[in-house]
Amino acid sequence: MTQVPGADHIHAVPLREHVYGRLQELLISRTLAPGDHLVEERLAAELGVSRGPVREALQRLHRDGWITLRPRHGAFVNQPTRQQVEEFFEARALVERSAAELAAQRCTPEDAAALLAICDEADADWARGVPTQQMAGHTARFHRTVLLCARNHLLLEFGEQLSQRSRWFFAPLVGSIAPRAWAEHREVAELIAAGRAEEAAAAMRRHVETS
Repeated sequence: MTQVPGADHIHAVPLREHVYGRLQELLISRTLAPGDHLVEERLAAELGVSRGPVREALQRLHRDGWITLRPRHGAFVNQPTRQQVEEFFEARALVERSAAELAAQRCTPEDAAALLAICDEADADWARGVPTQQMAGHTARFHRTVLLCARNHLLLEFGEQLSQRSRWFFAPLVGSIAPRAWAEHREVAELIAAGRAEEAAAAMRRHVETS
């Protein structure tokens, strides 16, 4: 199993939520990579907690589809299957296309400026050669901002759940798809800013399908 970098001790309540969130982030970033064996005792020591919250977190990660618990063998990080990826893209296309359309209809000048600013920051960071994880952070922020601009709480909730899966699936690919993806992000942002709802929805759909 990959060593957890800089695992700070966690001192907060409810502890199980923080342990779950920390482990989920390590899975999404692939610090804990597909196929890794997750040992309760080791994770507890590295996170500075007892084994109880780690055990609860692993049970929840199993229920949520991030890991597999094998009787007498322990916990192992899942490898996304083709079916999981296909179902993810179907759901993401529906949610994000709708979000882009609503965002274009409801966009304020401040919304437009925020979306375009994220594109500018990402372009500048890509040119400077920042780490791929930082580029992934820009991508997550862009898509969440589109969802916020749509001003629909249910779409935001669904979109945030999908965003976690997106970061997990794309972690190994960020460097190879970043230039094209950010050109597509800028196209979507400009269409939303211009209030061109149908075109924004179509551009977002193309972006998801191309990915």
